[in-house]
Amino acid sequence: MPKSKPPRRRKIRRANELRVLMIESVQAALLMNDALVAKIDELLGRTPPGRLKTNLLALRAEVKSHRPGLLESRADAMAP
Repeated sequence: MPKSKPPRRRKIRRANELRVLMIESVQAALLMNDALVAKIDELLGRTPPGRLKTNLLALRAEVKSHRPGLLESRADAMAP
């Protein structure tokens, strides 16, 4: 009579699925962040100097500072 799989293997499989899901979500977040930075760059090219351009530059810096994986950028963006 064959033995059933131990629950440990099921837990490992679930952990691997969770790991894959986390990796996919980080990749999606990176793509969204890059698309947002590209759109802001496009708007900056068409915006004349002034308050709106200053606000767009601040928004771009904020978006770039929250890019997942760039710990040094996050550290620079954090207020002491």
